[in-house]
Amino acid sequence: MDYKVINKAIAVTETLYDGFDERPVDCDFVLPDYYPDIAAVLKCTLTPVVQSKQLSGDRLIVDGTAMVQVLYLDEARRCVRNCEITKPFTSTFSVKSGAVNPVIRVTAKTEYVNCRAVSPRRLDVHGAFTVKLKMTAEGGEEVVSTINGDTMYTRKNVVTYSVPVMSAEKNFTVSEVLELGENQPAAEVLIRSECVPVLSDCKIMTNKAIIKGELHISNLYTSDVTTGEARKTRHEIPFSQIIDIEGIDEEWQCDIRPDVISRDIHISSNQNGEGRLLEVNIKMTTAVDCYKTGMCEIVSDAYSSSCPVMLERKRIDTSHLMAIHRDASTIRETFDLPSDGVTNIIDVWCDVSPISERCEGGISHIAGRLMIYMLAKDGEGIISFYERPADFNLEYDDNCTSVSSDMAITSVDYNMVGAEQLEIRAQMDVVRRCFSDDSMVAVSSVMVDENAAFPNEKAALKIYYANSGESIWEVAKACHTSMDAVMEENALSGDVLTKDTMLLVPLC
Repeated sequence: MDYKVINKAIAVTETLYDGFDERPVDCDFVLPDYYPDIAAVLKCTLTPVVQSKQLSGDRLIVDGTAMVQVLYLDEARRCVRNCEITKPFTSTFSVKSGAVNPVIRVTAKTEYVNCRAVSPRRLDVHGAFTVKLKMTAEGGEEVVSTINGDTMYTRKNVVTYSVPVMSAEKNFTVSEVLELGENQPAAEVLIRSECVPVLSDCKIMTNKAIIKGELHISNLYTSDVTTGEARKTRHEIPFSQIIDIEGIDEEWQCDIRPDVISRDIHISSNQNGEGRLLEVNIKMTTAVDCYKTGMCEIVSDAYSSSCPVMLERKRIDTSHLMAIHRDASTIRETFDLPSDGVTNIIDVWCDVSPISERCEGGISHIAGRLMIYMLAKDGEGIISFYERPADFNLEYDDNCTSVSSDMAITSVDYNMVGAEQLEIRAQMDVVRRCFSDDSMVAVSSVMVDENAAFPNEKAALKIYYANSGESIWEVAKACHTSMDAVMEENALSGDVLTKDTMLLVPLC
C-alpha cells in the first residue's frame, strides 16, 4: 500500500525563563539639614522600578532603583513632610541562550517594608522586593498534518495559536510646566506625587507603532507650613511616540505597556514670585510585545482499511490571544471613620492589585484588593494616618477561557457621608489579555504494517448494534471501513449517536 506522511511544525510558545530574584533593602538614612526634625513616622512605602534590561548570551542583567518614601510629622505635629531615599539595584538571571527575538517581561513588586525613627533626624528602613522575569519565544512542535493513501483515513483538528515574535522598547521624557489654578493657594512644600500613564490609542504601521496616551498626575502640597494647610491638584499631560519595530505585521496583536521610570516634580515661582507653578519631568518607557496568530490542521487519529497502523502521539497545548482590552472601571467603598474623631480629611489615595483571575462561561472574573490610605486631622488639628484594605470583584464578557490583567488607579474622589462615614470612588485603568486555551493529542509518527493485511471481507455489509454516545469514527475504524460511507448508508447527520441504533456498515 502506498502512503505518504506530511509533517508540519506548529508554532508554540516556548518559556525560556520564569522566575524571580528577591532583593533586600536595608538602609540607614540621616535627614539633610534643610529637613525639619521627625516627630512621628506616618507612612513608609517602597517602590522598586526597573530602568533597563540587557540580554547578553545566557545572562539577562536588570538594573533599577528602589525608592523609599517616608511621610512624617514635623516637630509641631501639624505639617506633613516627605523624604525620599533611592537605592540602585542589579539582578542577574541565567537564561536559555540562542532564542530569536525573545519577548522579555520584567516586573518588580514590593514584598514588605518597615521604617522607624531612631532619632529625630535618622531613619532605619528594612524591606524586600522581588524582580520577576518571564522570557518567552517562538518554538515549534513537529506533528503530522496529512497522510495520503488510498486506504488511509484521518481525523483532523484545526489548531489556532498565538506566539511571541518580537518586542521593542523606547525611553522618552515628558516635560511640562503646570499651573496650580486660580482657586488654589500657592505651594510651599510638596508632600506626595503620583504619576500614572494610561494608553488611549495605538496604530500599527509599516515597521512602527504610533502610541498616544495621557499621564494622570496628582500632587499633594502644603500651602502654609506653619498651619499645615494642604491642597491637592490634578493634571493630565498627553504624550505620543513613534516606536520603531522592524518587521512588524499589521495583523499582529501588540501588548503595549507604558511605565514611569522616574519623576522629578518641584515647585517653581511665577512672575509674581509666588509658588504657583509645578515643573514636571517624567522619564517613561514603553514596551511593545508582538504576537502573531496562525491556524493549521493536525492529524489526531488515523487508520487503514487494509492493514494495521501504529501511531505515536504527543499532547499539544496552545493558547490563542484573542484580544487585549483596556477599560476604565470604578470601585466604590463606604466605611466608618476612626472612632478617635476625624474633623478634616487632608487626602485619600489608593493602591490596587489583582489577586486572582478566572473565566467561567466566557465571563472573566477578576478579584482585586484596594488599599485605601488617608491623612486626616482631629479636632485639635493633630494629623494621623490610616489605612485599610477593601476587596472587590470585576466581571467582563470577554468570551475567553483564561485572562491575565494589570490595573492602576488613575484618580480617587471622596466625600463624607454624615459625620462618621467616608465614601470613596477609585477610578481604575484595567488591562485584560484574553486567551482561548486548548489542549489536544496530535499524531507525531505513523508506521503501517503492510505485511499484516486484513483478510478480504466476503460480505458487502455488516450489521452493528451501536450504543448512544458512540462515535461513528470509532465504529468505522473497528470495521476497517470509511466513516463517510457509514454516515451516508445510515443517513446520519452527526458523527456521535444520540440513541441506541442498528447500523448498516458498508465494508471496503
